[in-house]
Parts: sequence; C-alpha cells; structure tokens
Amino acid sequence: MRDLAIRLTFLLAIFLSTSSAEKFAEHFDEDLTLRSLPDGKLVAHFDFTTHVDTDLDPGAQLLDYNLFPKAIGQVLQEYNVREMHLTFSQGRWKYDTWGYPAEQSAGTGVELWAWMADPTQIDANWKSLTNTLSGLFCASLNFIDETLTTRPTISFPSNDTTMGEEQLRFGHLPHENVCTENLTPWIKLLPCKAKSGVAALLNAHKIYNSNFHSMSVHVSSRCIVRGHCHLTLKQTLTSVFDPVRDTSRRDWSLNDIFERELHGACPLANRSAVRIVVDPQSGAKLSPEPTTEEDGRAAVYDLKQGDFFKFNNGTSTCWSCVIQLIEPPLASHASQSVISAHRYFTGYGQEQGGLQVTIQNPHPHPVPAVYYDSIPWFLKIYLHTLHVEVLDQHIMNIAIDIIEKMYYQPAVDRSRPTMLECKLLLPPQSIVTMSMDFDKVFLKYTEHRPDANRGFDIGDNHTIRVYTDTLLVSLPTPDFSMPYNVITLTCTVIALFFGSIFNLLTRQFQVVAAEEEKKKS
Repeated sequence: MRDLAIRLTFLLAIFLSTSSAEKFAEHFDEDLTLRSLPDGKLVAHFDFTTHVDTDLDPGAQLLDYNLFPKAIGQVLQEYNVREMHLTFSQGRWKYDTWGYPAEQSAGTGVELWAWMADPTQIDANWKSLTNTLSGLFCASLNFIDETLTTRPTISFPSNDTTMGEEQLRFGHLPHENVCTENLTPWIKLLPCKAKSGVAALLNAHKIYNSNFHSMSVHVSSRCIVRGHCHLTLKQTLTSVFDPVRDTSRRDWSLNDIFERELHGACPLANRSAVRIVVDPQSGAKLSPEPTTEEDGRAAVYDLKQGDFFKFNNGTSTCWSCVIQLIEPPLASHASQSVISAHRYFTGYGQEQGGLQVTIQNPHPHPVPAVYYDSIPWFLKIYLHTLHVEVLDQHIMNIAIDIIEKMYYQPAVDRSRPTMLECKLLLPPQSIVTMSMDFDKVFLKYTEHRPDANRGFDIGDNHTIRVYTDTLLVSLPTPDFSMPYNVITLTCTVIALFFGSIFNLLTRQFQVVAAEEEKKKS
C-alpha cells in the first residue's frame, strides 16, 4: 500500500506539472550592446528581459514563479500596478555629443512612475508601493510623499493600449545617490544572478567609476483576453566608460573595461548575445570573428551557438581575449542630430528669481514635443509671466504661439508641487526659449536640511524624454549659528552666577586673629 501511494503521488505530481505547463510559459533573454561614442568613450548597455504568459481565473493571483522574480510579481498584484518604471541614474547623458541613449533616459537621482488600477485606493497604494520598493532596492523611495508626487496627463504615455481607468503617479528624488547597495538587489532579480551570462560582467567598482550610469526596472502586466495575462520584466543598465582614462589607449577588451571575464551564457536564457556597434568607415577590427552581423553595423556574438569557449578535459575556459577594437578614429560630431534642452536660473538675491529653458531643434522639419516640469512648492511660479520666444534661422527672435496644449497645476504649500505640461510644436532649425518668474518661500528652520547652505535640488525637466540639468537653488537661510551662540552665552552666564552663589553658600567663614594680638596675649 505504501508503494502504491508513493506511485500515485508521483503520477499526480507529473500530471499537475504537465497541466500547469500548458497554462504557464516563460522565457528569458539577455543582451549586451557595446558602442563607441564620438568623443572616444564607450557605452555599455545591458538588457535582461523576462516574459511570462499565463492563464488565470478572474481575481486569482499568480502563484507559480520560476524565472519571473516573486518579489516583483507580488508588488504588482498587491498594489494593482499595471505598469511601473523605476530608474536609478547618476551623472548626465550628453545628448549633444553622444546622441540618444539606447534606452529611455531618466533624470539624475531616482525616478519612479506607475500606472495603477483601483482609483479609490490609488493614493494609499502609491504610498505603500514607494515604501515597498524602498526596502526592496535599499533606496530612499519612502521620501516620495505628496509634496513630490504629481499626476501627469500628457507626459509618460503607457505602452499598454488596453488601459482603462488606470491613473498615473510620478515621483522624483534628484538628490538620491546611487551606489552598490542599489545594484545588489537589482542583480538578485535576474534568473542567473551574476554567476553566469553577460551579468557576470557587472562589476560595481567599474560601473560606478564611469562618466554616466543608469539602472532601471520596467514592469508591465497586460491581460489581453479574459484569463490570459502577459507579464514582462525588463532590466536595463547603461554605463559610459572612458577607455583612454583607464588604459591610455582607445582599443579595449571586456577584461579591460569590466575587469571580469565572460565564462558562458546563462543556462536559463533563450537568447544570450553580445553586440558590438561599429561604424563601417572607422576601420575597426574585431577579434575574435563575430557569429553574425546585423545591417552591416553591428557584430553579434551568440553565446549560445558560437564556439567561443573551449573545453579542456571537461573544463571550460573563459572568453579572455574578447573584442579588441584597434584604434578607431575620433568622430568630429554626434552620429545624429538630436533635440537638446538646457535649463538654468536667472536673477539674483534671496527673494525672487527666474527659470529659463532653451530647446533646440536642428531638424529641417517641425518636431512635436511635450515639455514636463515639476517644481517644488517652495518656489512660487507665476504662470502669467510665462514667455516663449523662438530664434529662427530666417526670422530672428520672434514671439509665436507654439504651445498647442497646456496643463498647469498650481502648488499647495507643504502639500503638492507645481506641475506644468506643454504640448509643443518646435519649428524647424530653431531655438525655443521659455521663461517664468518665481518667488522664493522663507522656510521654517525645521524644514531645512542639515546642509542648509548647500541649497535644494530641483529635479530636471524633460522634453520628448530629453532631460535637462538638475538645478540647485539657494533659499533664504537663517543663521543656524545663532541658537548655538545663545546657548553658549546663556550657559556661560548661568555657570558664573551659579558658581559664585554655590561658592558663597558652601564655603565656611572663620574669624582669624591678627599676629600682633596673638603676641600680646
């Protein structure tokens, strides 16, 4: 009977696994793209994508997790998140020199925006989401409160065309520093971690020693038909290295850039490849020879099919001498004309100031754009001072109406920031300048940071996902040394007064006879 029960249990387990396999399918892809920039630097873009197709009953939760991380799946289901984008960035991407990045860019610091269902609980779910992600990625996302949260209506469109009553929330921490403690939980979401595959090249010391680095998590949950859902998790990491600074030469190898060696593809990956984007006119030479080529510009090394790893006595050796780029020539300009945007403060003093943004369109045709800006509540923006000027090649310094649509949400003190969205149509080969005036609010002394004289970071705005610089504003700051001076003076006076009174009260006085009276007696 015991053997029969064991056999029945075994057969039942096989039947359940087979039936669940018919309703649950997932696959994982990993890619690494390397591209030389016009100024001699090298950009490395890691892309890890996990897809899950499953059939669920209405209202049921996904319980089977294999390649898809359970921590992310539970966050999506617990807080009714349909789409989420989380990005950690440090440095600034130079659009004028490097062109557009491989992945959608983000501002300096931490940026989070999500589409969530259940409008009745969306504010509570947003707060819980930020606190959960704060603990999951060891970041300060819990500081994204209502004073840093906006509800964009034009910007940040969703990739899901089946969106219904979902609402968008956006938060940004421009002062957040990105370090190794954020990278470690990000790597743990990968199926093979950093043990194998292209993720083995993720060396935190090299990544955070680069000119620019950005790490992101993009998650979407889409139910196409009733009961059939598709989950997608895309993890990307972009870093800009300087081979000349590190090796004093322009040719490079993976070992020189990452100080790590590639031992093979991730066993759980359906596709594992390394792409080298090379200009055909540069005369660059690659070693070893790539597996295939894409459009004559990208050399592809398929780690699943290529014979790059030799086996000696059953032991694999690493791909050590990888992809040497022999002295490519320097490019004089960016590979493509891009929309560039710059933002800066105007004015002087501690009471008033101005904000000015310049957007340049080098293309010979009009370009539609969306301008988004979130300004903290302690800068009082005056919308009636909004002034737009267009510097055209043919007509100098003209004032035309290029704003097709505008959404403005005024700030509420200590409750919400100012949000401005403008749908623009940039004229061809023109420079558009937008300016506004603002007043600086005098904060309470308890609202200042410990480094009050440093100022407050103002998050960068963006136009067509082209981000400007992060600004630093100096607000009216009280003299924080005065309380310490008062305390020191008060304590000194009290010490002198108390010491004198205490000395008089505790000292014993005695009458001492003079020496002459002693001799007479």
